[in-house]
Amino acid sequence: MFNEILVGNQKNGDGVVSKARGGKNGDQIVFGLHGDYYEAAYRGQVFTASTVIAGVVVPVAAATLNSKFTLWNPAASGVNVELISIFLMADNATTVAGVHSLMIQRNLTSSDGIPTTVTTLCPSLPAGLGGASAVTVAAQATLTNAQIPGVATAPYIGVWPLGGYGAVTSTGMADLTHNFNGKLILAPDSLVALVQMRAATVASFCQVCWAEYPI
Repeated sequence: MFNEILVGNQKNGDGVVSKARGGKNGDQIVFGLHGDYYEAAYRGQVFTASTVIAGVVVPVAAATLNSKFTLWNPAASGVNVELISIFLMADNATTVAGVHSLMIQRNLTSSDGIPTTVTTLCPSLPAGLGGASAVTVAAQATLTNAQIPGVATAPYIGVWPLGGYGAVTSTGMADLTHNFNGKLILAPDSLVALVQMRAATVASFCQVCWAEYPI
């Protein structure tokens, strides 16, 4: 004998109580109706931003950094930022060996690390159904006091490796995609800046996707 299945409205409003199906062992039956970020995108909480198509030359990690691609969650944003993915594509068939990374700095207010001279912004576009972002993505910002591990004792800033290119010449563009899978969260008063570990002159197109959740 088959279990009875209750078919209900597929567009329930918030606060509506619906019956969940259960198995014979008392387990709740669930299945993947949508992708991982469908709910957040549907509610207007997923955003994307990118550099210009021609790309930018990603700077080398340093204490004082002229950042070319920074995602900054201001202290008064009221949201936590979950990094979803970042994509890079070298705009030249010849790449230089190196590793791209994110410099992570927290507690910006108390560490004198709030970005200065933010002169160029990358528009934050909804990846789902509307919504307005509470964070800033800058294509030009000066980061100060952003010490990296082993260079100075304080304030500590984390480095999150994304991957890199080899020194090769190819017929196609070299691309790099990194998915975070919930492992990197930016609370208010923190930021991530795209950097590389060695000097290079090859420009890269960069795109970042993230979700914002009210605190």
